[in-house]
Amino acid sequence: MMDTNDLLRRCCALIEQQLGWGGSDDWQQQDFEALSDRIAAETGVVLSVSTLKRVWGKVKYGNLPSTTTLNTLARFAGYAQWRDFRQQQAASLNAAGKQPPATTTPAIPGKTAGPRWRRAWYIAAALLVLLLTAGWAYLRTTKDAAAVDARRFRFSSEPLAGGIPNSVVFHYDAAAAGSDSVFIQQSWDPRRRFRVPANGHTYTSMYYYPGFFRARLIVGDRIVKEHDLLIPSNGWLTAVEQEPVPVYFSRGETIHDGMLYLPPALMESRNIRLQPQTPVTRYHHIGDFKGLMNDNFIFETELRSAYSQGSAVCQRVTLVLHCAGSAFMIPLGIPGCVAEMGLFVAGTEVTARHADLSGFGCNMNEWVQLRCEARNKQVQIWVNGKKAWSGAFTANASRIVGISYRFEGTGAVNAVKFARLDGSTVLEDTF
Repeated sequence: MMDTNDLLRRCCALIEQQLGWGGSDDWQQQDFEALSDRIAAETGVVLSVSTLKRVWGKVKYGNLPSTTTLNTLARFAGYAQWRDFRQQQAASLNAAGKQPPATTTPAIPGKTAGPRWRRAWYIAAALLVLLLTAGWAYLRTTKDAAAVDARRFRFSSEPLAGGIPNSVVFHYDAAAAGSDSVFIQQSWDPRRRFRVPANGHTYTSMYYYPGFFRARLIVGDRIVKEHDLLIPSNGWLTAVEQEPVPVYFSRGETIHDGMLYLPPALMESRNIRLQPQTPVTRYHHIGDFKGLMNDNFIFETELRSAYSQGSAVCQRVTLVLHCAGSAFMIPLGIPGCVAEMGLFVAGTEVTARHADLSGFGCNMNEWVQLRCEARNKQVQIWVNGKKAWSGAFTANASRIVGISYRFEGTGAVNAVKFARLDGSTVLEDTF
């Protein structure tokens, strides 16, 4: 029987395989930040970068992860919770252990024809069984697929609040599934798929962060119903990452002096330790962006870091432009930390290991002006008036639904603006 450490290594390996980012030996800070964002978006639970580094063995830590961390990793890997992952791994191990040991028959001079003939017969019989099984499975799958009529199913969702945190009740009718398994997939990512009773009608999920989700009702392996689900922030939302529930701050506490800013002293007054592992502060604005599309838009902002001590020496910031089913993730930080940066533009990923991202390195103690412009999927990004990157994405255009700022420690924003190419303003805030 595998212990928790062995199971954790298997779970990490499965996540690495699903991400397709290459082996974790080559992962850097930006990769763990991106993974933290993915886990938060897909499970509603934030695992900090420091926690993920401990799990992946990048930081020495003698204790096992908490139950919340284990359950969240298992959910991200496609299981209901850690117990289900552990049970399935144990079942796989037991099945492997029940295989009969290989045996060898000593060779007898002059008697080789018989064993060879029997071996050939066994191989032929095994192939016949495989062909018959494959044919039966194909016929059954074809029959089952044909039997699924999407018009006989119902699926909807109902957020219970207007902001964050939020609970979403999924209503469904899957009685027509018969003996097939029924799942609710809470976003576009199949790892957020959970089995529900075919004769049931409700499934409820908790969301601690705002965002866009594509909810799906699945019967067997076929999507029978799907719809978009937007969890809004109800204006500007400030939250400091913490497990299992983030620490929220009101707009009255963070919007003052003409800027959006969470002072370190206010964080410390809530017993949020800034060292030795610096927390991450997030500013979110998710909601209605009036149909603005990510293939043609202008985004402008001015920001700066407000903390650079200890492990926050790089003063990393990630700006996330949330889109329906995708995102733009733009990095900033001091020049000495550019090597760990990564840029993500609607499915197009660029890393500093293989591209020049030096333009995103700047003095983060001063106000930094950033502009991102897309014209027919051709994207250009300027930092302090200088072009930092240009390229294109090939994914389908989708609507923009929000903006998030992710500061290492904390930081300030004193202007943000989204506009169409004709200059008409969609969102503007100078606080």
